[in-house]
Amino acid sequence: MKTKSLSLSVIFLASCCWWGCTTQDSITSFTPHYLVEELGVWDFTAGYASEAALDLVDVMDFDFPYDALETLAKIFPDGYDRPIRGVSISYRTIDPFGNPVIATGAFFYPRDLKPGGVVEVPPIALMHDTEAPSLYVEQKKFSYESVPCMLGYITINPDFLGVRYTEDWPRPYLIAGNAGMAAYHMRKAVEEYLLLTENYRLGNRSIILGYSLGASTSLAMAWYYQDNPTGVTVDKVITGGGMYDGLEALRTYARTKRNDYLSIPMVIMGLDKYYNLGLDYSRIFTNGMENQVDSPDPEAGGDGYVWWFSGKRTLASIVRRWGSNLRTYMHPDFFNPELTGEFAKLREPLLENSIVYNFTPGPLTEIHLIHSADDNFIPVECADLLFREYKKKGCAITYDRITGDHFHASFYFIASSMYYLILNN
Repeated sequence: MKTKSLSLSVIFLASCCWWGCTTQDSITSFTPHYLVEELGVWDFTAGYASEAALDLVDVMDFDFPYDALETLAKIFPDGYDRPIRGVSISYRTIDPFGNPVIATGAFFYPRDLKPGGVVEVPPIALMHDTEAPSLYVEQKKFSYESVPCMLGYITINPDFLGVRYTEDWPRPYLIAGNAGMAAYHMRKAVEEYLLLTENYRLGNRSIILGYSLGASTSLAMAWYYQDNPTGVTVDKVITGGGMYDGLEALRTYARTKRNDYLSIPMVIMGLDKYYNLGLDYSRIFTNGMENQVDSPDPEAGGDGYVWWFSGKRTLASIVRRWGSNLRTYMHPDFFNPELTGEFAKLREPLLENSIVYNFTPGPLTEIHLIHSADDNFIPVECADLLFREYKKKGCAITYDRITGDHFHASFYFIASSMYYLILNN
């Protein structure tokens, strides 16, 4: 697909076309500060979005009442034919080292420019280089993160780093400050795009939804918006299945010795790079996972973390190779009650990025927390700790502690989020 750079000439032509628009006063001159390039556009309808959402449910083997389509149709102000546009863009932001960098993301908006509001949804812990919201738009592929658009909300999905132009970098999971900043810059780029192409001014209020490793990111975004002069007000955060305190998560993994998603190596690799920890991976992993050659051949020093977590392997292949038992690939020091040995280097970065202890939402920001007691990816102890500490602080937080595995809880999360958005619309 040919990309379209929003150059000054495009700005001039667009400003001519805006003359007489009623959405906002016309603009004669505007140079975007954050927005770099439009990478792809995908037009579809609310009906297509709702059917695609049900297809996602099918993959998870849920018994979903398909007459719900008729119910949803009554909710849509313009029915199933309401046009929606998805756009993938690149934009300027700052990397964790403080350097300028180009990042990417996607957003969706109703073509009638009468949205129910703005919803921001960070991605889950994606592992493959082809998995990112901006790429999904170009592939015309619907994802969980884009579901709110079917209700007519402007829906913003940042990719963050570790994707496309920075795909050689590990994705910076649990690095709260940078996640918040990159999300804000993505929001500003969306604001500029809509102003340039639609003469529409984005509102300054947001609802943020986040699940799995996107859950801690959702609160990191609220943290950044609140504690910096962004002008953005976060009305509600619905967060589920998240790792809100890395130390609590590692303590629980050390005790249970199990993780069905294999997210621990990704998190450690990201912290090592972005905090310059200089980790000795022979004291982090074992049984070949510590091998540093980008090759599938263990005899050549490959078949280790560099090969498996390079962004070129699927989750299914990683699970087939390494399984869920942490003793298969984590160094024995990992299973000590507190961080010792090489793992002690992780303590300060994890403390610095703890959502639980470093972020106190303001009294007007509502937090709805969802986590399953049976979660097989991220331990429920993380949510228990967040709820307990936020209640002590007097935060406006509610907690649904449910049952079922991580995937089943994600459906509950989606259903709860959609119900809230329907009532809020």
